Amino acid sequence: MTSPKQLSVAVATLVAIAVGPGLTSAGPIIPNGDFSLGSNGFTSNYLHRSSGTLPDNTLMYPEGTFTVGTDPSLVHDLWASFGDHTTGDGDMLIVNGNRAADVPIWSSVVEVAAGTNYDFSAWMASVYPRSPASLAFSINGVLVGAPMSSSSTTGLWLQFAASWYSGTSTTAVLSLVDLNTEWNGNDFALDDISLDASAPVPEPASLLLFGSGLAALAGVRKNRKK
Repeated sequence: MTSPKQLSVAVATLVAIAVGPGLTSAGPIIPNGDFSLGSNGFTSNYLHRSSGTLPDNTLMYPEGTFTVGTDPSLVHDLWASFGDHTTGDGDMLIVNGNRAADVPIWSSVVEVAAGTNYDFSAWMASVYPRSPASLAFSINGVLVGAPMSSSSTTGLWLQFAASWYSGTSTTAVLSLVDLNTEWNGNDFALDDISLDASAPVPEPASLLLFGSGLAALAGVRKNRKK
């Protein structure tokens, strides 16, 4: 006769089957997605400006430049003052939009698992109200989701989110371009870029099996009380 302990172990096994393989939590797939490590962990076809190369409040001239900092107003004399999306006092990617089209602002190459669904996310905010940027994200050269414009309200963080299926790919080449080529405005900040495996959805048959196991365990406990 099956003991309650044995049945509990069986039910625990059914839970694992119903939920599916666990997702790893070893750390973020995208390195330095919150830019806390400065300009490390990604590449850019924009010109990188760092403190000391120019007076700080003119650091982001001309168009097609980027830096990593804590406040847009500190690197451009016309830009708004606000904090990053993560903590309000950390780093963000700050960008002066390019006049040329299809120039990668941010790119990163990461390892992924084949046959897996992923959730891609990024946060953006305008640093100047005129002509908000229109950002397009791609993975392995294919557009992910629809392009998204930042708000004309400076400092308002908006989330871009899209799903991606890896298929046979074990490497993901992520890239961001600005579709807006306007020189007057088109300035923004980017923060908290992430790519995470989606939570698995239990199959109906597994859920039925799981429910049957719980019912059996409840029956054993009820009989023991008699």
